[in-house]
Amino acid sequence: MLAEFNKESGEDIKVELANDNTSDEDNELEEDPEEDPEGGGEEPDEDPEEDGEEPDEDSEKKLDWGEILGRKGKKIFAHQLANSQVNSNKPVTLKVLNEILAYSNILVSEDVLNSLLAIPKFTFLDLHKHETLDLIYEKLGKPHSKIQPNGIYIFTYLDTGQKYVGSSSQLSFRLKGYLNQTHRSLGKLIPLIKEVGLSKFKLEIICLPYYPDFRSEIVLEQYYLLDPSFNLNTIRVSNNPSGSTSKPLFMYNRDRSILYYSTTQQKDFISKLNISHFTFTKHLTKGTYYLGKYLFTRSAREGYDTAKPTHMTLPEIALMLKNDRVKFNKVKPVNSLSKAILLINVQSNEELIFESLGQCINYLKNKGFSASQITLAKRLDTDQSYKGFICKTVKKINK
Repeated sequence: MLAEFNKESGEDIKVELANDNTSDEDNELEEDPEEDPEGGGEEPDEDPEEDGEEPDEDSEKKLDWGEILGRKGKKIFAHQLANSQVNSNKPVTLKVLNEILAYSNILVSEDVLNSLLAIPKFTFLDLHKHETLDLIYEKLGKPHSKIQPNGIYIFTYLDTGQKYVGSSSQLSFRLKGYLNQTHRSLGKLIPLIKEVGLSKFKLEIICLPYYPDFRSEIVLEQYYLLDPSFNLNTIRVSNNPSGSTSKPLFMYNRDRSILYYSTTQQKDFISKLNISHFTFTKHLTKGTYYLGKYLFTRSAREGYDTAKPTHMTLPEIALMLKNDRVKFNKVKPVNSLSKAILLINVQSNEELIFESLGQCINYLKNKGFSASQITLAKRLDTDQSYKGFICKTVKKINK
C-alpha cells in the first residue's frame, strides 16, 4: 500500500498494491560504459547505517569511527549536547540545534527550520513488494540516475513505533541498500529489518530544496535525531562529510599545469559535470586520464600548487567536457578482442547481432522489456534464456 500526501487536501492517499510478480533481475542496476556521458554509475553498497554522504571506495576504509561515534575529536561536545537533549525529553530548541550544527559549519534561522518542517512527505507501506519499490523510484528517480533529490527518510517499526532517521544527497541510491537489504548488519535498524522483514515497516521520505549555504538534509536529520522517539538511531549527531573533515577533489590537465575545478563533494563531478560514477572513481583510483586529457586527484600534491586556475564557470567546464566526449568517442580505438552479442529468439530461432551489451539492452528496452545489463552479462554463454532470448558472445570482425 502507498500513502501519498495530498498537498491540496492535506490528507493521505492510500493505494492498494497487487501481488508481487516482478523478477529480481528487473530491479538490478546497469553498469556504465567506460566514458558514457549519459551513464549514472553504481556506488558500492557498503554504506554504514548512520548516514551522511555516501563514502567513496577509498574514503570508507579511512573512516574514523571513534570520531563519528563522538568518542574523540572535535565533535565530542556536540555528541554530549545531543545526548543531553535526548535524555531531557524536552522539545528541541533552535539554540540547541544550532549549537550542534555549528560543528558542521551550519547555522539556520527559525524561518528556515519551520519551512523545512512544513514540507510534505511521501509515505510508503508494503516495502517488501516490488510495486512499492517501483513507486519509490518513480518519485525519486532510479538509483543510478545522476540527478537525484536530497532529503531525509524515516523508517518506523509498525509493531512498536520505534523510528530511524537518515539523510542523503542521493536518496534513491541510499534507499536501494535498505530496500534490497544489501547494507551490512550494523546498528539497530538493519538487523531488525533482516529479522522481521520490510513488511513490518513504514517509510516516509521528505525531498528537500537546495540551499547554497548548507545542506538542508543535514539540518532536518539533526532535528529529528534529537527526538527520543527515534530510538533505532545509535548516533545522535548527523555525520556531515561536507564539514571540516571533508577532503577536496581536484581536476587538472595532464601535466598538472591547469586547475579546472575543485570541490569537497564527489557527487559534484557526477551531477554537475555529467561524469558517471563508474568512470570517475576508476580514473581517480588508478590515476589515469579521463577522456585522455584530465586528471582527478584527492589533494593538491607537491608540485601542483603552481597550477594556474582557469576560473571557468561550472557550465563552461561542463560544456568543455561535453565537446571533448564527442571528439574522444569518435577516435576511441576499438579493441579487436571485444565481443559482440548474439541474441537467439527461443521461439522463432531468429538471430540478432549487436555491437555491444549497451546496444543489446537498448533493443530489449525498445521491445518493452525492463532489461538489466548486469543480468544479461550473467546469462551470456549459458543455457539460461533472458527475456525470451539465448545470449551468446561473438568475436567482432574488424571492418
